[in-house]
Amino acid sequence: MSFTRQVSFVVLLLVVVSAVVFSSQILVTNQRGQYQIKQAAIAGTMSVRMAPGMYGRWFGAIDTWNKAETFYFTSEYDGAGDVAEDRSMEVRFNDGSLTYISGTARITMPTGEQDAINLIIKEGYRSYRDLEQKMILPTVRNALRSTANLMSARESYSEKRLDFINWARDQIQNGLYSTEEITRKVTDIVSGEQVIRTFKRIKRNEATGEPVYLFNPMAGLGIRISNFEIKTFNYAEKVQEQIAAQQEALMAVETARARAKEAEQKAITVEAEGKADVMRVKYEKEQSKIAAVVLAEQGLEVARLERQAAEETRQRDILLGQGEAERKRLVMAADGALAQKLETFEKIQGQWAAAYAQRNVPQLVMGAGADGGTDRATMDFSQAMQLLVAKQLGLDLSIPAGAGVAKQPRQ
Repeated sequence: MSFTRQVSFVVLLLVVVSAVVFSSQILVTNQRGQYQIKQAAIAGTMSVRMAPGMYGRWFGAIDTWNKAETFYFTSEYDGAGDVAEDRSMEVRFNDGSLTYISGTARITMPTGEQDAINLIIKEGYRSYRDLEQKMILPTVRNALRSTANLMSARESYSEKRLDFINWARDQIQNGLYSTEEITRKVTDIVSGEQVIRTFKRIKRNEATGEPVYLFNPMAGLGIRISNFEIKTFNYAEKVQEQIAAQQEALMAVETARARAKEAEQKAITVEAEGKADVMRVKYEKEQSKIAAVVLAEQGLEVARLERQAAEETRQRDILLGQGEAERKRLVMAADGALAQKLETFEKIQGQWAAAYAQRNVPQLVMGAGADGGTDRATMDFSQAMQLLVAKQLGLDLSIPAGAGVAKQPRQ
């Protein structure tokens, strides 16, 4: 082997060995779910690699950050990324009760290259763990303590539990609330007496009603906290006993109030039912009265109509009677009541004739007349009776002269 070839082989061998030894300083790979901040080897220029893949390192310094992390403040191991130690946070409520709160939050790192660079250059955080201890942990702890100062332990246990979670989340994201003290008279839930107490409340913008915030340490860093969750409120044993006693007393008060309300409602119901009964009876009486008045009015109307009908009938009968009388008068004047007189004459003649026919007649009559046996006395009696009745009735039974003789025609 010639000298030249030997030198070439040594150089190639050195290149291969150097490439193997220094490959990690020449090329680097950014994994998905991460971003890398590179500081150039000579110029010191800072750059950020957000997209996954391989790129040239060229002996520059590389800091690798996860794009999102889970922040744990739990009392026991709670999953990957957590540590097996008690990291719950101590808070004290405005009634002096001590409590330990456990939970988690999702931390999203900056998505802009300049924000990612500023975390290192301006803020001086070298890693996420450094950022967690110096920024995330104090921010969450201050938000929890500020929220606890706005209520009592019992309130966080019952009616203000949701407020606690919402207020803590809001302060973590936007900064601590500015607060103000107020003094007001309240009713002690145990004794029921009126007492004067001082409370802190959130100061709000008078125009918008929005909370007034103090300085937000995470403003402008491009960090977002989401999925904030409080898992447990670990109250001290004495606090739990106090809360239990307060809850029991409150329940007793509420029960007493409920019973009082129930009794009051029953009294109102009884009174309302009594009034309803009175009104119902009154209504029924009024209905009966109205019905009686209606019936009386109907009776009066019927009587009035009957009187009118009777009057109309009377007037009709008078008119009919007057008409009939006038008719009869006219008939009487016309023929002298000849039909009635003849009818009467006929009845009288029939009656005496019938009576006369019933007389006792002797079986043998002596001295009969020349007319072949006609009883002359009977004939005389018959004629006498006819004349008598005719005279009494004013009848003229004679035939006027010339009656039945035909008129002679003129010569």
